[in-house]
Parts: sequence; structure tokens; C-alpha cells
Amino acid sequence: MNENTNPEIIPEEQPEAVGEPEEIVENTAEAVEETAQTAEETVEEAVEEAVEETENAVEETVEPVPAETAGEIAEEAAEQPKKKKRLIQIPVIISLCLVVAVLLSYFVFTAFFLREPEGVTWTTEFEGVPYYFEFDRDGVFKGYVGSVEIESTYAKAKNEDNQNTLTVNTTVCNFYSGYPATYTVTGSRILGNQTLNFSYGEGYDYTLTQSKREKVKLELPKDFTPDEKLLGEWVFQYYGYEIYRVNFKDDGSIVLKFVQDGITYNGTYTVEDGKINFTYYVSDAVAAPLDYSIEGETLNFMGAAFVRPDKVATADQQAPAAIPAQ
Repeated sequence: MNENTNPEIIPEEQPEAVGEPEEIVENTAEAVEETAQTAEETVEEAVEEAVEETENAVEETVEPVPAETAGEIAEEAAEQPKKKKRLIQIPVIISLCLVVAVLLSYFVFTAFFLREPEGVTWTTEFEGVPYYFEFDRDGVFKGYVGSVEIESTYAKAKNEDNQNTLTVNTTVCNFYSGYPATYTVTGSRILGNQTLNFSYGEGYDYTLTQSKREKVKLELPKDFTPDEKLLGEWVFQYYGYEIYRVNFKDDGSIVLKFVQDGITYNGTYTVEDGKINFTYYVSDAVAAPLDYSIEGETLNFMGAAFVRPDKVATADQQAPAAIPAQ
């Protein structure tokens, strides 16, 4: 051991104790809580001051708009044109224009350039009686005189001279059944002045003019009392062919069809003393008293045996007497 060394050990000085560990933690928590409260209060005060300063700045910056100026602004806004949506697209407009153009072209062609007998009512007088004729586009020919209707067929063709021909398959007025007649059409359909000129040869030239048919109004019998057994439809058949059909109606009107001839008589009737007084019209009224009787399911009328349409005639039937000539 060194002699200069002090064998007495001098202990180091220890700092005084600040306290127990529990006390230190508690003091620290209180300090943190106080700091948080102080910070929260400081933030709230700062936000309130900022909001107040902002409101003051807005009030100072934005000046109130006078009521008159506000009204003018509203009127100007209302007068501004609103942008409308296009309801019809360009392709649709083009399509509509094309349709209108086609229809207009057809109308002009039909009105001024169509030179055919179809689609027009034609008229002429024959023995002082006006006749009307129509040519349907399906080949049906119709004629009218008084309350009588005629129906048949017709055909158009070209002859060897390349002329238009018209063949009507019935004989009526100036038409001859089965004979082709050359024809031409002149005038304007829309102006109502067309004429149909047809010829069967030299000396057989005829002209029909465009017209409107005047229908005959039947004068029904007054205080009419029908025969209940007679009412309804009856048919006359001959070897399986329907020749005539008649319909007696409860208002005193009658429709008598000559099926094979294509002639229909529209008229009136009364029943008296076993006779049917049948009246139809040409230029004037034509009366035809006809005997009749009903036996079971058979109507004896015009010299023939008629049955209901749903019945089949089995007895031999005689051809009926002809209606009086026109």
C-alpha cells in the first residue's frame, strides 16, 4: 500500500431526495391536464376572434344591393332566352320531308296525269235514265241505276295496235258483255272534268263523264205490319247453284239478289191478300205484285221454292218468273 494514500474513505455526497415515485407521477399528470385546459381555452378564444374578424370584414366588403337594382337583375335574367332542346332530330326531319314529297308527287300525278278509269264515278244517260259506273282496282265493275245495283268484272289490255282496251263482262247500258272496247281518258281528275271515251267500232262510240252518284232514298211503307214467318233471308237453288236470294226486313224494306246475273234490287214491300207488293226504283217507282205462300220450311215465291240459307233444297225446283222489265 502506498504510504501517501489516505486509508480513510470519504463517501460522495448524495443529492437530497425529491419525493416518492408516486408523488412524482401524480404531479406530472396534474401538470399535463392544466396545460391541455390552457391550450383548449386558448384555441377557442382564437377561433372566436377569427370568426368575429371575418364577419366584420364581410359586412364591410359586401354592400347591400338596392331593391330596384335587384329587380332589374331578376328581369334581365328572366329575359335571357332559354336554350331549348331540339325535339326532332335531323334524320327524322329529312324522313318526314321525303314522305311529304312522295305524297305530294302522288297527289299531283293522280290529279293531273292519271288517265285510267279506276277510282272515278262515271255517268251517262241511257233512254233518259241516268246510269253510274265504277271500276274498282281489283277488277270489279259496278253499275247503278235508281235503286238497282249491277256487279260484274272487267279487264284491261292492249290490242294489236297498242291501244288500251276495256272489256266489261255484262251487258248494261252501252256496255256489251265480252267485247273489248278501245278507250281514252281526258281531263283533270282533281278538277272533276274527266271523260272516259270508249268505242266498239265505227258508229259505236260512247262517252262517260266524271260525276258523283246520287243515291235513291227508299220511302218505307207507313204502318207496316210484317208477316213474322216471312221475315229474314231465303235462297233459291238450282242443281246446287244459288240463283236468287231475298231478304225481307221488318221495316218494310227488301233486298232481292239475282246472284248469277249480279243484279240487286233494293226496294220496299207490303203483304196483302197472299201477295207481296214489291216496289223498286229506276227513274220512277216500279211496282211488281208477286204471289207467295209458306208451306213448312219452304217459301213459294216468284214461281220457285225458296228455303232458309242453312237448309239444302232437295225438291225439284222450277226457274222463277222474271221481274218485270225495267
